[in-house]
Amino acid sequence: AVHVGTLVAVIIYLRLHILSLIMNFFTFRINENINLIKIIISTLPAIITGYFLIDFVHTYFRDLRIVAISSIIFAAILFIADHFKMKIYQWENMTNSQAFIIGLFQILAFIPGASRAGVTITGARFLGLDRSSAAIFSMLLSIPIILASLALITIEAFSSPSINVNLSQSIFAATVACVMALISINIMMKLLQKTTFNFLILYRVILGFIILYFYA
Repeated sequence: AVHVGTLVAVIIYLRLHILSLIMNFFTFRINENINLIKIIISTLPAIITGYFLIDFVHTYFRDLRIVAISSIIFAAILFIADHFKMKIYQWENMTNSQAFIIGLFQILAFIPGASRAGVTITGARFLGLDRSSAAIFSMLLSIPIILASLALITIEAFSSPSINVNLSQSIFAATVACVMALISINIMMKLLQKTTFNFLILYRVILGFIILYFYA
């Protein structure tokens, strides 16, 4: 439910990008569907890997120490990518091979605490995308991933008699998540016009140490 709320927020914020992708898709002209192809290429590695590894990750990786340590480590990697790569181009100008590399980075999101947005932005920054483009492409990639996760969870919920879904709580959670995500996205994109990803990096480091201190 929380992911659905986040998904709605992303769709609202990126509505012009999404509308352009949809309109280009129905033109049936390859040249105008290049950006959609890039999103598909970046999504496939995580979809395929997730299909085979999701149960393994849930069984063996759900540990607060892993969440804390990976949060700190991947924050450090993002710092390197964000500060030692000059701004070069926007996501629309990257190649299919670069889109595939970002897709490989997205696989790292299966490590609890790694953050799907964080690892895709890191990959994009390593490849030279400017900060705003890295964030926008990361959010675009979240759409098919969340939809795929939602499909799997929905099938599981309806096929397992042990799972009870509280619809009112789910709607409330989705609504709160949508509102907070919209606020967060707007703040983040405005900050990226003036500064680096340091605010995200610092947050992840502090979060990691708090988890280690209080819970791990």
